[in-house]
Amino acid sequence: MTLTTEEFVMKFGTKVQKAKFKRDGKLGSRTRESIIKTAEQEYIVEIVKLGRSNIYVCTKRVEKVMKKDGRVRSGREQVEHRIPMDIIVAVHLEYDMTKQASMSLGKWAVEFGLISELESDLLLSRHSSTLRQKHIDLAIENGLLEEDQTKLLDEFTLHCLEIYGQLVKTLEHMKKCGIILFYENWMGYGKDGKVNINPEIMKKIQKTRRDLMKKHDVVEFNLTAHRNAKKVKNFKLEWKQALAEVKDEFGNVLGIKYYWKEYAVILKATSKVVQRYLETYCAEELEAYVNNKDLFINQNEANYVLKRKANFMKKAEKRHKQKLKEYKEMKVGFATAEDEELIRYFYTQKELEDIITGYDLGVKRLHLQNLYMERMGQLFDLYKLKSIANNTL
Repeated sequence: MTLTTEEFVMKFGTKVQKAKFKRDGKLGSRTRESIIKTAEQEYIVEIVKLGRSNIYVCTKRVEKVMKKDGRVRSGREQVEHRIPMDIIVAVHLEYDMTKQASMSLGKWAVEFGLISELESDLLLSRHSSTLRQKHIDLAIENGLLEEDQTKLLDEFTLHCLEIYGQLVKTLEHMKKCGIILFYENWMGYGKDGKVNINPEIMKKIQKTRRDLMKKHDVVEFNLTAHRNAKKVKNFKLEWKQALAEVKDEFGNVLGIKYYWKEYAVILKATSKVVQRYLETYCAEELEAYVNNKDLFINQNEANYVLKRKANFMKKAEKRHKQKLKEYKEMKVGFATAEDEELIRYFYTQKELEDIITGYDLGVKRLHLQNLYMERMGQLFDLYKLKSIANNTL
């Protein structure tokens, strides 16, 4: 198939690219490269010079290949464990080892081995004070925390939660590459048991929640780290009542106690396409994948944990340095000399500084004694122990 520049743009270009070409009457180099990448999914493209114009000779491929999208990859390169995560998910789906087609993101993360069952249980404890206390007890019993350092566990929980977002990006990437079907569905547990929540109803529920958070001046971090604060308790009470009064599209009260998002993940491609996915985005790993799949899987699981911990500790170090800087720059000020005299009668300088930081005193002590990163690393190692989950909690 031989095409002029205009025919080439009209056949393979996007609406924006077509409109731009019609307006300008010419094809820029960046736009040309983008359209060629699209065309090369199904054709081998050769550009032939003909006078002052170009002719595009397109030869049909035997089998369609995936478009390599540098933007998708580069945006996720900063996460050290991204490539082993992609590999683990792709191979797991290829072997059809999944128990169900639709699960919550937490269950998918456990299914793929990206987090341990103990980590999953810790993330669930965000919604249960009883379960949270069990995890506090576990950390204290293992000598990692003291009673006044429980906020450290909250910080660790938020780090674990990041895996969910990273997994979503991996699945969205695989969907874009044509490897899987991937879509979401909202579920709730109400007075009559498990129910599907209509997307429009869910939209209203989320708006109600945002409005209540704004009313009570709380953000997501407050709900985990400051659960005993008065404004958090007031929000949760009103939110619980509002959730229970939600009606379905027919006007029936659902009596929802809690809700969650499930994700359907279904392998769409053949084993050969999964191999091309690895070749395109994890080229350096392909040879090992072809030669010994079992060894390859085990090595990538170990590699994932090592790189995930490296990423985790890098963020912990950044947090540690940030807090030390805040402590050094902290100043205690008073409106009048009388105020200072009165307040200093009740508080020492250290107590005043601790009040101003608004930060847990036990965790501050870990920062000042340079033990913060050590404790965070120990928490990471504790929660990767798969055998401890069923025996402890």
